[in-house]
Amino acid sequence: MTATPRWGVALVGLALAACAQRTAATPPRHPSGSTPAQALSVDWPQVGGDLEGQHFSPMRALDPTNVARLVQRFSVPLGPAGTPEEAYPLEVGGVLYLDTTGDTVLAVDATTGRVLWRYTPGPLHPPAWAPLISRGVAVLGNRVFLLTADDHLVALDRASGEPLWSVSVADPRQAYFGSMAPLAVDGRVFVGGSGGDEGARGFLAAYDASTGARLWQLYTVPADGQGWMAALGFHGGGTVWTTPVYDPSTDTLYAGTGNPSPDYFGATRPGPDLYTDCVLAVDASRGTLLWASQEVPHDLWDYDAASPPLLFPLTQGTGVGEAGKDGYWYPYNAASGTALDQPVAFVKEGHSPPTPSGTLEWPGPDGGANYGPSAYDPGRHLVFVAGINGPEKLLGAPTQHAQNTPDFGTGQQGVPGAHWTGTITAIDVRSDRIVWQVATPSPPIGGVLATAGGLVVFGQENGLLEALDAQTGDQVWQQRQQAPIGTAPLAYRVDGVTYLAVVTGGAASLQGLFPSQAPGVLQVWSLPPAGTTSH
Repeated sequence: MTATPRWGVALVGLALAACAQRTAATPPRHPSGSTPAQALSVDWPQVGGDLEGQHFSPMRALDPTNVARLVQRFSVPLGPAGTPEEAYPLEVGGVLYLDTTGDTVLAVDATTGRVLWRYTPGPLHPPAWAPLISRGVAVLGNRVFLLTADDHLVALDRASGEPLWSVSVADPRQAYFGSMAPLAVDGRVFVGGSGGDEGARGFLAAYDASTGARLWQLYTVPADGQGWMAALGFHGGGTVWTTPVYDPSTDTLYAGTGNPSPDYFGATRPGPDLYTDCVLAVDASRGTLLWASQEVPHDLWDYDAASPPLLFPLTQGTGVGEAGKDGYWYPYNAASGTALDQPVAFVKEGHSPPTPSGTLEWPGPDGGANYGPSAYDPGRHLVFVAGINGPEKLLGAPTQHAQNTPDFGTGQQGVPGAHWTGTITAIDVRSDRIVWQVATPSPPIGGVLATAGGLVVFGQENGLLEALDAQTGDQVWQQRQQAPIGTAPLAYRVDGVTYLAVVTGGAASLQGLFPSQAPGVLQVWSLPPAGTTSH
Protein backbone atom coordinates (compact mmCIF):
# COMPACT_ATOMS: atom_id res chain seq x y z
CA MET A 1 0.00 0.00 0.00
CA THR A 2 1.28 3.46 -0.86
CA ALA A 3 1.04 5.92 1.97
CA THR A 4 0.26 9.56 1.17
CA PRO A 5 1.63 12.26 3.50
CA ARG A 6 -1.17 13.79 5.55
CA TRP A 7 -1.56 17.40 6.51
CA GLY A 8 -1.07 18.20 10.15
CA VAL A 9 -3.46 20.70 11.73
CA ALA A 10 -2.06 24.09 12.67
CA LEU A 11 -1.93 24.23 16.43
CA VAL A 12 -2.16 27.90 17.29
CA GLY A 13 -1.00 28.93 20.73
CA LEU A 14 0.10 25.49 21.94
CA ALA A 15 3.49 25.15 23.59
CA LEU A 16 5.53 22.50 25.28
CA ALA A 17 7.13 24.67 27.95
CA ALA A 18 10.54 24.20 29.52
CA CYS A 19 11.17 26.31 29.48
CA ALA A 20 46.62 29.83 15.98
CA GLN A 21 47.91 32.58 13.81
CA ARG A 22 45.63 35.48 14.19
CA THR A 23 45.38 38.69 12.20
CA ALA A 24 42.73 41.36 12.44
CA ALA A 25 39.76 40.83 10.16
CA THR A 26 38.50 43.64 7.95
CA PRO A 27 35.52 45.43 9.49
CA PRO A 28 32.24 45.37 7.56
CA ARG A 29 32.13 47.75 4.60
CA HIS A 30 28.41 48.33 4.82
CA PRO A 31 25.34 47.09 6.69
CA SER A 32 24.29 43.66 5.46
CA GLY A 33 20.87 42.56 4.40
CA SER A 34 19.62 45.15 1.93
CA THR A 35 22.61 46.08 -0.23
CA PRO A 36 21.57 46.99 -3.80
CA ALA A 37 22.84 44.68 -6.51
CA GLN A 38 24.85 47.44 -8.18
CA ALA A 39 26.84 48.25 -5.00
CA LEU A 40 30.59 47.71 -4.93
CA SER A 41 30.23 45.14 -2.16
CA VAL A 42 27.39 42.69 -1.46
CA ASP A 43 27.67 40.41 1.55
CA TRP A 44 26.37 36.91 2.33
CA PRO A 45 25.83 37.40 6.09
CA GLN A 46 23.75 34.31 6.95
CA VAL A 47 24.07 30.61 6.18
CA GLY A 48 20.80 31.01 4.27
CA GLY A 49 22.00 34.20 2.58
CA ASP A 50 19.51 36.28 4.56
CA LEU A 51 17.45 35.90 7.71
CA GLU A 52 14.53 34.57 5.67
CA GLY A 53 16.62 31.61 4.42
CA GLN A 54 16.03 32.27 0.72
CA HIS A 55 19.59 31.31 -0.31
CA PHE A 56 19.29 33.99 -2.99
CA SER A 57 21.86 36.53 -4.16
CA PRO A 58 20.43 39.88 -5.30
CA MET A 59 23.37 40.35 -7.70
CA ARG A 60 22.48 40.40 -11.38
CA ALA A 61 26.15 40.36 -12.40
CA LEU A 62 26.30 36.54 -12.40
CA ASP A 63 23.96 35.23 -15.08
CA PRO A 64 23.61 32.55 -17.79
CA THR A 65 25.50 34.67 -20.34
CA ASN A 66 28.68 35.13 -18.29
CA VAL A 67 28.89 32.26 -15.80
CA ALA A 68 31.25 30.40 -18.17
CA ARG A 69 33.75 33.25 -17.71
CA LEU A 70 34.31 32.37 -14.05
CA VAL A 71 37.97 31.76 -13.24
CA GLN A 72 39.32 30.09 -10.14
CA ARG A 73 40.80 32.58 -7.69
CA PHE A 74 41.94 30.40 -4.78
CA SER A 75 41.30 27.32 -2.68
CA VAL A 76 41.74 26.70 1.05
CA PRO A 77 42.31 23.16 2.43
CA LEU A 78 39.83 22.28 5.16
CA GLY A 79 40.63 18.86 6.56
CA PRO A 80 42.15 15.41 6.14
CA ALA A 81 41.57 13.39 2.99
CA GLY A 82 38.27 11.55 2.93
CA THR A 83 36.63 13.72 5.59
CA PRO A 84 33.10 14.93 4.78
CA GLU A 85 32.56 18.68 4.98
CA GLU A 86 29.07 20.16 5.31
CA ALA A 87 29.78 23.80 6.25
CA TYR A 88 27.89 26.72 4.71
CA PRO A 89 30.29 29.72 4.73
CA LEU A 90 29.35 33.32 5.42
CA GLU A 91 30.93 36.40 3.84
CA VAL A 92 30.82 39.69 5.71
CA GLY A 93 32.96 42.76 4.97
CA GLY A 94 35.35 40.96 2.64
CA VAL A 95 35.97 38.05 5.02
CA LEU A 96 34.71 34.46 4.71
CA TYR A 97 33.83 32.69 7.97
CA LEU A 98 33.39 28.92 8.06
CA ASP A 99 34.06 25.85 10.15
CA THR A 100 35.23 22.34 9.42
CA THR A 101 34.48 18.83 10.53
CA GLY A 102 36.10 18.88 13.94
CA ASP A 103 34.86 22.42 14.66
CA THR A 104 37.88 24.44 13.55
CA VAL A 105 36.71 27.95 12.62
CA LEU A 106 38.51 29.94 9.90
CA ALA A 107 38.39 33.58 8.89
CA VAL A 108 39.61 33.89 5.29
CA ASP A 109 40.23 36.95 3.15
CA ALA A 110 37.41 36.63 0.64
CA THR A 111 39.50 38.02 -2.25
CA THR A 112 42.87 36.27 -1.78
CA GLY A 113 42.24 33.14 0.33
CA ARG A 114 44.68 34.22 3.03
CA VAL A 115 43.74 32.70 6.38
CA LEU A 116 43.38 35.62 8.79
CA TRP A 117 42.86 33.52 11.90
CA ARG A 118 42.02 30.00 12.91
CA TYR A 119 40.30 28.78 16.08
CA THR A 120 40.38 25.14 17.15
CA PRO A 121 38.50 24.16 20.31
CA GLY A 122 39.99 21.86 22.91
CA PRO A 123 39.34 18.10 22.84
CA LEU A 124 35.74 17.36 21.90
CA HIS A 125 33.66 14.77 23.76
CA PRO A 126 30.52 14.07 21.73
CA PRO A 127 28.78 10.68 21.97
CA ALA A 128 31.06 7.96 20.55
CA TRP A 129 28.62 7.13 17.74
CA ALA A 130 27.88 10.74 16.75
CA PRO A 131 28.86 11.97 13.28
CA LEU A 132 31.18 14.98 13.43
CA ILE A 133 28.94 17.27 11.40
CA SER A 134 29.42 21.03 11.52
CA ARG A 135 27.33 23.14 9.17
CA GLY A 136 28.56 26.67 9.76
CA VAL A 137 28.85 29.61 12.10
CA ALA A 138 26.97 32.83 12.76
CA VAL A 139 28.28 36.41 12.77
CA LEU A 140 26.72 39.23 14.74
CA GLY A 141 28.51 42.52 15.33
CA ASN A 142 32.07 41.81 16.50
CA ARG A 143 31.42 38.15 17.34
CA VAL A 144 31.41 34.76 15.61
CA PHE A 145 29.33 31.96 17.11
CA LEU A 146 29.99 28.21 16.88
CA LEU A 147 27.99 25.22 18.14
CA THR A 148 30.45 22.37 18.82
CA ALA A 149 29.92 18.66 18.35
CA ASP A 150 29.82 18.25 22.14
CA ASP A 151 27.09 20.83 22.59
CA HIS A 152 28.96 24.00 23.55
CA LEU A 153 27.98 27.39 22.18
CA VAL A 154 31.19 29.40 21.76
CA ALA A 155 31.55 33.13 21.08
CA LEU A 156 34.74 34.26 19.31
CA ASP A 157 36.14 37.73 18.76
CA ARG A 158 35.50 38.46 15.09
CA ALA A 159 38.77 40.35 14.60
CA SER A 160 41.12 37.86 16.30
CA GLY A 161 39.32 34.54 16.75
CA GLU A 162 39.98 34.62 20.49
CA PRO A 163 37.27 32.88 22.55
CA LEU A 164 35.10 35.23 24.59
CA TRP A 165 32.76 32.78 26.31
CA SER A 166 31.51 29.20 26.08
CA VAL A 167 28.35 27.65 27.54
CA SER A 168 26.98 24.12 27.52
CA VAL A 169 23.62 23.89 25.75
CA ALA A 170 23.02 20.12 26.20
CA ASP A 171 24.57 16.99 27.72
CA PRO A 172 26.29 14.54 25.33
CA ARG A 173 25.64 11.80 27.91
CA GLN A 174 21.94 12.18 27.06
CA ALA A 175 22.58 11.47 23.36
CA TYR A 176 22.85 15.13 22.28
CA PHE A 177 25.39 16.41 19.76
CA GLY A 178 25.73 19.67 17.86
CA SER A 179 25.56 19.90 14.07
CA MET A 180 23.71 23.09 13.10
CA ALA A 181 24.99 26.59 12.40
CA PRO A 182 23.59 28.99 15.01
CA LEU A 183 21.35 31.88 14.02
CA ALA A 184 22.31 35.23 15.56
CA VAL A 185 20.06 38.28 15.38
CA ASP A 186 19.13 41.25 17.56
CA GLY A 187 21.37 40.35 20.50
CA ARG A 188 20.29 36.70 20.58
CA VAL A 189 21.77 33.40 19.40
CA PHE A 190 19.41 30.53 18.57
CA VAL A 191 20.47 26.87 18.57
CA GLY A 192 18.96 23.39 18.61
CA GLY A 193 20.23 19.95 19.54
CA SER A 194 20.72 16.86 17.36
CA GLY A 195 20.43 13.21 18.42
CA GLY A 196 16.74 12.36 18.18
CA ASP A 197 17.46 9.03 16.47
CA GLU A 198 19.37 8.04 19.59
CA GLY A 199 16.69 9.11 22.04
CA ALA A 200 17.52 12.77 22.64
CA ARG A 201 14.58 15.08 23.33
CA GLY A 202 14.48 17.86 20.75
CA PHE A 203 14.66 21.53 21.69
CA LEU A 204 15.19 25.06 20.43
CA ALA A 205 16.91 27.59 22.72
CA ALA A 206 17.98 31.24 22.79
CA TYR A 207 21.11 32.73 24.39
CA ASP A 208 22.25 36.27 25.09
CA ALA A 209 24.87 37.13 22.45
CA SER A 210 26.88 39.26 24.90
CA THR A 211 27.00 36.99 27.93
CA GLY A 212 25.94 33.49 26.86
CA ALA A 213 23.10 33.46 29.40
CA ARG A 214 20.21 31.25 28.34
CA LEU A 215 17.07 33.27 27.65
CA TRP A 216 14.63 30.43 27.03
CA GLN A 217 14.36 26.79 25.95
CA LEU A 218 11.45 25.11 24.18
CA TYR A 219 11.27 21.32 24.09
CA THR A 220 9.64 19.89 20.98
CA VAL A 221 8.48 16.54 22.43
CA PRO A 222 7.18 15.54 25.87
CA ALA A 223 9.34 14.21 28.68
CA ASP A 224 9.45 10.44 29.36
CA GLY A 225 6.08 9.19 30.52
CA GLN A 226 4.15 12.28 29.38
CA GLY A 227 1.89 12.66 26.37
CA TRP A 228 2.79 10.15 23.69
CA MET A 229 6.26 9.53 25.09
CA ALA A 230 6.77 6.03 26.52
CA ALA A 231 7.28 5.83 30.26
CA LEU A 232 9.86 3.09 29.90
CA GLY A 233 13.03 3.15 27.80
CA PHE A 234 14.98 6.05 26.40
CA HIS A 235 13.17 7.61 23.49
CA GLY A 236 12.79 11.11 22.07
CA GLY A 237 12.97 12.83 18.70
CA GLY A 238 11.86 16.14 17.26
CA THR A 239 15.41 17.47 17.17
CA VAL A 240 16.19 20.68 15.26
CA TRP A 241 18.93 19.64 12.82
CA THR A 242 19.34 22.81 10.78
CA THR A 243 19.35 26.57 11.28
CA PRO A 244 15.99 28.26 11.81
CA VAL A 245 14.92 31.25 9.74
CA TYR A 246 13.61 34.52 11.11
CA ASP A 247 11.01 37.12 10.20
CA PRO A 248 12.15 40.48 11.66
CA SER A 249 8.76 42.07 11.05
CA THR A 250 7.06 39.70 13.50
CA ASP A 251 10.03 38.55 15.62
CA THR A 252 9.19 34.95 14.72
CA LEU A 253 11.44 31.93 14.26
CA TYR A 254 10.57 29.10 11.89
CA ALA A 255 12.26 25.73 12.44
CA GLY A 256 11.91 22.18 11.19
CA THR A 257 11.92 19.19 13.53
CA GLY A 258 13.09 15.59 13.13
CA ASN A 259 11.37 12.23 13.43
CA PRO A 260 10.19 10.51 16.61
CA SER A 261 12.07 7.55 18.03
CA PRO A 262 12.16 4.64 17.75
CA ASP A 263 12.36 5.47 14.06
CA TYR A 264 10.79 2.50 12.30
CA PHE A 265 8.57 0.93 14.98
CA GLY A 266 5.61 2.98 16.13
CA ALA A 267 3.61 0.76 18.48
CA THR A 268 5.27 2.28 21.55
CA ARG A 269 4.42 5.85 20.43
CA PRO A 270 0.77 5.88 19.37
CA GLY A 271 -0.89 8.83 17.68
CA PRO A 272 0.66 11.53 15.49
CA ASP A 273 3.69 12.05 17.82
CA LEU A 274 3.52 15.82 18.03
CA TYR A 275 5.67 17.86 17.43
CA THR A 276 7.91 15.69 15.27
CA ASP A 277 8.32 16.16 11.48
CA CYS A 278 6.87 19.64 11.91
CA VAL A 279 7.48 23.20 10.87
CA LEU A 280 7.26 25.27 14.07
CA ALA A 281 6.60 28.99 14.42
CA VAL A 282 8.10 30.28 17.68
CA ASP A 283 7.96 33.67 19.36
CA ALA A 284 11.66 34.60 19.31
CA SER A 285 11.46 36.77 22.43
CA ARG A 286 9.57 34.40 24.71
CA GLY A 287 10.21 30.98 23.22
CA THR A 288 6.52 30.11 23.04
CA LEU A 289 5.07 27.97 20.28
CA LEU A 290 2.75 29.93 17.99
CA TRP A 291 1.79 27.08 15.69
CA ALA A 292 3.00 23.72 14.45
CA SER A 293 2.17 21.99 11.16
CA GLN A 294 3.07 18.33 10.91
CA GLU A 295 4.18 16.89 7.57
CA VAL A 296 4.30 13.18 8.41
CA PRO A 297 2.16 12.21 11.42
CA HIS A 298 3.31 9.04 13.19
CA ASP A 299 6.43 8.87 11.03
CA LEU A 300 7.76 5.34 10.45
CA TRP A 301 10.36 6.26 7.81
CA ASP A 302 12.72 8.86 9.41
CA TYR A 303 11.22 11.61 7.27
CA ASP A 304 12.49 14.65 9.19
CA ALA A 305 11.67 18.22 8.26
CA ALA A 306 15.46 18.62 7.99
CA SER A 307 15.87 21.09 5.13
CA PRO A 308 15.70 24.64 6.52
CA PRO A 309 12.39 26.43 5.98
CA LEU A 310 12.34 29.58 3.86
CA LEU A 311 10.05 32.60 3.81
CA PHE A 312 8.48 34.08 0.69
CA PRO A 313 5.91 36.84 0.04
CA LEU A 314 2.27 36.13 -0.68
CA THR A 315 -0.22 38.45 -2.33
CA GLN A 316 -1.22 39.21 1.23
CA GLY A 317 1.16 38.28 3.99
CA THR A 318 4.04 35.81 4.03
CA GLY A 319 4.45 32.15 3.20
CA VAL A 320 6.85 29.64 4.68
CA GLY A 321 7.88 26.52 2.80
CA GLU A 322 9.87 23.39 3.64
CA ALA A 323 11.10 20.49 1.52
CA GLY A 324 10.80 17.30 3.54
CA LYS A 325 12.83 14.12 3.56
CA ASP A 326 9.62 12.43 2.42
CA GLY A 327 10.15 14.12 -0.96
CA TYR A 328 7.37 16.72 -0.82
CA TRP A 329 7.48 20.54 -0.85
CA TYR A 330 5.09 21.91 1.79
CA PRO A 331 3.81 25.55 1.58
CA TYR A 332 2.18 27.19 4.62
CA ASN A 333 0.77 30.54 5.64
CA ALA A 334 3.46 31.95 7.94
CA ALA A 335 0.94 33.67 10.19
CA SER A 336 -1.30 30.67 10.88
CA GLY A 337 0.50 27.52 9.71
CA THR A 338 -2.43 26.51 7.49
CA ALA A 339 -1.65 24.79 4.21
CA LEU A 340 -1.54 27.02 1.14
CA ASP A 341 -1.97 24.08 -1.21
CA GLN A 342 -1.38 20.37 -1.50
CA PRO A 343 2.25 19.29 -1.10
CA VAL A 344 4.28 18.87 -4.30
CA ALA A 345 6.31 15.69 -4.89
CA PHE A 346 9.81 16.22 -6.31
CA VAL A 347 11.26 12.66 -6.19
CA LYS A 348 9.95 9.14 -6.68
CA GLU A 349 7.43 8.14 -4.00
CA GLY A 350 6.63 4.68 -2.62
CA HIS A 351 5.98 4.03 1.06
CA SER A 352 4.61 1.23 3.20
CA PRO A 353 5.01 0.49 6.92
CA PRO A 354 8.30 -1.21 7.80
CA THR A 355 8.06 -4.88 8.76
CA PRO A 356 10.42 -7.25 10.61
CA SER A 357 11.54 -8.71 7.29
CA GLY A 358 11.97 -5.27 5.70
CA THR A 359 10.14 -3.12 3.15
CA LEU A 360 11.49 -1.11 0.23
CA GLU A 361 10.90 2.63 0.60
CA TRP A 362 11.20 5.50 -1.94
CA PRO A 363 12.77 7.76 -0.94
CA GLY A 364 14.88 6.09 1.72
CA PRO A 365 15.55 8.03 4.92
CA ASP A 366 18.73 9.48 3.36
CA GLY A 367 16.72 10.82 0.43
CA GLY A 368 14.02 13.36 -0.37
CA ALA A 369 15.35 16.76 0.66
CA ASN A 370 17.93 16.26 3.38
CA TYR A 371 19.71 19.08 5.25
CA GLY A 372 20.45 21.15 2.13
CA PRO A 373 18.51 24.41 1.61
CA SER A 374 16.01 25.20 -1.10
CA ALA A 375 16.33 28.63 -2.74
CA TYR A 376 13.73 31.25 -3.65
CA ASP A 377 13.92 33.75 -6.54
CA PRO A 378 11.54 36.63 -5.70
CA GLY A 379 11.64 38.10 -9.20
CA ARG A 380 10.50 34.86 -10.80
CA HIS A 381 8.37 33.61 -7.89
CA LEU A 382 10.17 30.28 -8.12
CA VAL A 383 11.46 28.03 -5.37
CA PHE A 384 14.21 25.60 -6.37
CA VAL A 385 14.31 22.30 -4.48
CA ALA A 386 17.22 19.84 -4.47
CA GLY A 387 15.93 16.27 -4.33
CA ILE A 388 17.58 12.91 -3.64
CA ASN A 389 16.23 9.83 -5.41
CA GLY A 390 17.20 6.55 -3.79
CA PRO A 391 15.64 3.54 -2.03
CA GLU A 392 16.41 1.91 1.28
CA LYS A 393 15.02 -1.15 3.03
CA LEU A 394 13.54 -0.47 6.46
CA LEU A 395 12.98 -3.07 9.18
CA GLY A 396 10.58 -2.37 12.02
CA ALA A 397 10.09 -4.56 15.10
CA PRO A 398 10.13 -4.21 18.90
CA THR A 399 13.59 -3.43 20.26
CA GLN A 400 15.28 -2.82 23.58
CA HIS A 401 16.88 0.60 23.63
CA ALA A 402 19.66 1.63 25.99
CA GLN A 403 20.37 5.26 26.73
CA ASN A 404 22.73 7.04 24.34
CA THR A 405 22.61 4.35 21.66
CA PRO A 406 20.91 4.36 18.26
CA ASP A 407 17.14 3.95 18.59
CA PHE A 408 16.24 2.94 15.06
CA GLY A 409 13.50 0.41 15.87
CA THR A 410 15.47 -2.42 14.21
CA GLY A 411 17.25 -0.69 11.34
CA GLN A 412 17.80 0.19 7.72
CA GLN A 413 19.66 -1.51 4.90
CA GLY A 414 21.04 -0.41 1.58
CA VAL A 415 19.61 -1.86 -1.62
CA PRO A 416 22.26 -3.70 -3.66
CA GLY A 417 22.62 -2.24 -7.13
CA ALA A 418 20.48 0.82 -6.37
CA HIS A 419 21.50 3.90 -8.33
CA TRP A 420 21.13 7.09 -6.30
CA THR A 421 20.34 10.14 -8.42
CA GLY A 422 18.68 13.50 -7.85
CA THR A 423 16.43 16.25 -9.11
CA ILE A 424 16.35 20.03 -9.23
CA THR A 425 12.74 21.17 -9.30
CA ALA A 426 11.43 24.69 -9.97
CA ILE A 427 8.03 25.32 -8.33
CA ASP A 428 5.96 28.48 -8.84
CA VAL A 429 4.86 29.51 -5.34
CA ARG A 430 1.81 31.33 -6.74
CA SER A 431 0.31 28.17 -8.19
CA ASP A 432 2.32 25.44 -6.41
CA ARG A 433 2.93 23.84 -9.79
CA ILE A 434 6.20 22.48 -11.17
CA VAL A 435 7.58 24.76 -13.91
CA TRP A 436 10.51 22.49 -14.78
CA GLN A 437 12.45 19.59 -13.33
CA VAL A 438 15.97 18.41 -14.17
CA ALA A 439 17.35 14.98 -13.30
CA THR A 440 20.89 14.85 -11.90
CA PRO A 441 23.23 11.84 -12.10
CA SER A 442 23.97 11.96 -8.36
CA PRO A 443 22.33 13.56 -5.33
CA PRO A 444 22.53 17.38 -4.96
CA ILE A 445 22.23 16.89 -1.19
CA GLY A 446 23.83 20.23 -0.25
CA GLY A 447 21.05 22.35 -1.72
CA VAL A 448 20.99 25.25 -4.17
CA LEU A 449 21.88 28.91 -4.72
CA ALA A 450 19.72 31.22 -6.84
CA THR A 451 20.84 34.58 -8.25
CA ALA A 452 18.90 37.61 -9.49
CA GLY A 453 20.83 37.19 -12.74
CA GLY A 454 18.87 34.00 -13.38
CA LEU A 455 21.11 31.16 -12.22
CA VAL A 456 20.48 28.07 -10.12
CA VAL A 457 23.82 26.71 -8.88
CA PHE A 458 24.40 23.46 -6.99
CA GLY A 459 26.91 20.69 -6.38
CA GLN A 460 26.53 16.94 -6.44
CA GLU A 461 28.03 13.95 -4.67
CA ASN A 462 29.86 13.02 -7.91
CA GLY A 463 31.84 16.29 -7.57
CA LEU A 464 30.04 18.14 -10.35
CA LEU A 465 29.31 21.82 -9.73
CA GLU A 466 26.61 22.96 -12.12
CA ALA A 467 24.61 26.05 -13.07
CA LEU A 468 21.19 26.05 -14.72
CA ASP A 469 19.16 28.80 -16.36
CA ALA A 470 16.53 29.65 -13.74
CA GLN A 471 13.84 30.20 -16.34
CA THR A 472 14.28 27.01 -18.36
CA GLY A 473 16.42 24.59 -16.37
CA ASP A 474 18.95 24.40 -19.21
CA GLN A 475 22.53 23.71 -18.15
CA VAL A 476 24.80 26.73 -18.78
CA TRP A 477 27.99 25.81 -16.84
CA GLN A 478 29.69 22.95 -15.05
CA GLN A 479 32.96 22.30 -13.22
CA ARG A 480 34.25 18.94 -11.99
CA GLN A 481 35.72 19.00 -8.47
CA GLN A 482 38.08 16.45 -6.92
CA ALA A 483 35.79 15.71 -3.97
CA PRO A 484 32.04 15.27 -3.52
CA ILE A 485 30.02 18.40 -2.79
CA GLY A 486 27.72 18.31 0.22
CA THR A 487 26.90 22.01 0.61
CA ALA A 488 25.37 24.81 -1.46
CA PRO A 489 27.37 27.59 -3.15
CA LEU A 490 27.25 31.22 -2.10
CA ALA A 491 27.83 34.42 -4.12
CA TYR A 492 29.20 37.77 -2.96
CA ARG A 493 30.86 40.93 -4.28
CA VAL A 494 33.87 42.74 -2.86
CA ASP A 495 35.09 46.05 -4.34
CA GLY A 496 33.15 45.50 -7.53
CA VAL A 497 34.35 41.93 -8.19
CA THR A 498 31.79 39.11 -8.16
CA TYR A 499 32.70 35.80 -6.51
CA LEU A 500 31.23 32.30 -6.34
CA ALA A 501 32.33 29.93 -3.56
CA VAL A 502 31.59 26.37 -2.47
CA VAL A 503 32.88 23.88 0.09
CA THR A 504 33.77 20.40 -1.18
CA GLY A 505 34.11 17.21 0.85
CA GLY A 506 30.67 15.66 0.56
CA ALA A 507 27.93 14.60 2.92
CA ALA A 508 28.56 12.29 5.86
CA SER A 509 25.30 10.40 5.33
CA LEU A 510 26.16 9.51 1.71
CA GLN A 511 29.85 8.76 2.24
CA GLY A 512 29.27 5.02 1.85
CA LEU A 513 27.54 5.49 -1.50
CA PHE A 514 30.01 8.09 -2.83
CA PRO A 515 33.38 7.34 -1.21
CA SER A 516 36.26 9.74 -1.77
CA GLN A 517 39.77 10.15 -0.41
CA ALA A 518 40.13 13.68 -1.79
CA PRO A 519 40.49 16.40 0.86
CA GLY A 520 37.73 18.92 1.33
CA VAL A 521 38.49 22.48 0.27
CA LEU A 522 36.94 25.90 0.05
CA GLN A 523 36.88 26.73 -3.69
CA VAL A 524 36.40 30.31 -4.90
CA TRP A 525 35.92 31.64 -8.44
CA SER A 526 35.36 35.17 -9.72
CA LEU A 527 34.27 36.96 -12.84
CA PRO A 528 37.14 38.83 -14.55
CA PRO A 529 36.92 42.61 -14.23
CA ALA A 530 35.00 44.33 -17.01
CA GLY A 531 36.98 44.68 -20.23
CA THR A 532 39.21 41.65 -19.63
CA THR A 533 39.15 38.22 -21.24
CA SER A 534 39.24 34.98 -19.24
CA HIS A 535 41.43 32.06 -20.32
